[in-house]
Amino acid sequence: MKKNSMKSLISLLLPCFLIIGCTKDYTKYYADAEDPDIAIFSNKNNNALSCFINGKPWRTVSRKTSGFINPGTNYEVDIIKQPTNTLRDTLLIRWVGYYSGNYYSQGSLSLHLAIPKNFTYRYLSALQGQRLNIDSASGYFFTGISQLNNGNTKGSGNIYFNISRFDSISPNVYTGKLSGLFEADFTSFKITKGRFDHIIFGPEQIRF
Repeated sequence: MKKNSMKSLISLLLPCFLIIGCTKDYTKYYADAEDPDIAIFSNKNNNALSCFINGKPWRTVSRKTSGFINPGTNYEVDIIKQPTNTLRDTLLIRWVGYYSGNYYSQGSLSLHLAIPKNFTYRYLSALQGQRLNIDSASGYFFTGISQLNNGNTKGSGNIYFNISRFDSISPNVYTGKLSGLFEADFTSFKITKGRFDHIIFGPEQIRF
């Protein structure tokens, strides 16, 4: 009798534990056939960025939604408009990632773009198909990766926006798609073969 009661209790609790503890991964990572250490270039909402930093593969964390106990999503990228006291504001696109095989080496890689004070989400959509030279006038790349923090964390380079399409779905809430290619030079190290592919949604990920 006790065994039957225990089995019934387990059968009732097991689905609860599965629901509470389950996570969903929204990142799809497909290795490049020519460079298996980085992802393919895509515009399929794979929610990933990958590149080489001085020849070492670096990639973003997976976008994961947690269970009911601690609900929330761990995003790999966010987009933020930062007001300044100068004639132009800053648009920050920031990725969180790690060196391949070393998840605990997490750090950030970001692009800082100079933007007009009257910037709106439409500016992002206007970037589609554009290739930008990133220098001290237009902005800079930045690394928050501890192994590279040697006083030379700002870099120049270029970025190509294959897809940059955004819409406003309600006041201060935006959705969009972002994909492209980039490279950066920090003098003491280089970032090469960078590629990114994301779907952007909601105030947690895009803040103007």
